[in-house]
Amino acid sequence: MESRYLETVRRRVVVFDGAMGTSIQSRRLRKEDFLEGREGWNEGLVLSRPDVIADVHESFLAVGCDVVETDTFGGSRIKLGEYGHGTAEDVYRFNFAAAQLARRAADKFSTPERSRFVAGSVGPSGMLPSTDDPDLGKITFDELAAIYAEQAKPLIEGGCDLLLIETSQDMLEVKAAIAGFRKCFRDLGSSLPIQAQVTLDVTQRMLLGTDIGAAMTTLEALRVDVIGLNCSTGPKEMRDSVRFLCENSRLPISVIPNAGLPENRDGHAVYPETPADLARHLREFVAEFGVNIVGGCCGTTPDHMRAVIESLQGVTPRKRNLN
Repeated sequence: MESRYLETVRRRVVVFDGAMGTSIQSRRLRKEDFLEGREGWNEGLVLSRPDVIADVHESFLAVGCDVVETDTFGGSRIKLGEYGHGTAEDVYRFNFAAAQLARRAADKFSTPERSRFVAGSVGPSGMLPSTDDPDLGKITFDELAAIYAEQAKPLIEGGCDLLLIETSQDMLEVKAAIAGFRKCFRDLGSSLPIQAQVTLDVTQRMLLGTDIGAAMTTLEALRVDVIGLNCSTGPKEMRDSVRFLCENSRLPISVIPNAGLPENRDGHAVYPETPADLARHLREFVAEFGVNIVGGCCGTTPDHMRAVIESLQGVTPRKRNLN
């Protein structure tokens, strides 16, 4: 039986939320708001200030977004371990709490006519297993797969509707994440859709040189449910790769760009794309290329997502040859 999320994707364009980090920064939190006073540790806020994370989710749902991402981008054993919380119990506690926060927010805004969904956000581990770097490459495929299986379990049990691999820079790590998810599915006796999003730089390649064609071929062979792009650049720089995916893949396509290429202003990253700019580009991707899922990454606010949603009124994705 097809998931409600995938059924919705096949029926109409689906809109994800905007940036968690930007939203947290806009709330001007104090050091004591962060778990153990560790400023910038956004994942820790699900325990120290769950009200803040719930408010971020609701701010995007209130403007009409269909999907909110859990505050678990850095929720793996490796990333949590950087803050001294790298045990299996820690991984479960942080990820389950984050999934529950997002689930409650989504349910609050769901109606019988329109469901709201929760994507379990899974970011890079910080390792690059495809390299021979003595530090970043010092991990096996099986070790990575176990790390991702460990993170998937509380996300699933916490109420997520899909698992989102995002900001991926190493295809071997993506393979390990998918293998870990599938092991978790077998152990639990249930499964969720997998949406895998790679990150390309301005040369249209991943960090280690993989181009969009090779990434697409790999992800289709791994039988993911959605292929996409997110982060690193704005929509303009993604255009050729988005067109390629829509012309060559039979799977639903997601595009979740930054609000433009970041600019360094007085030591701070500033994202220059206005809500109207982002809305115009994403509307074109849907109407002209057939993109099925859009959203916002770094620098995107509820105002950005409101503009995107308004621009998509009455617009259906250009028909492609989907499975």
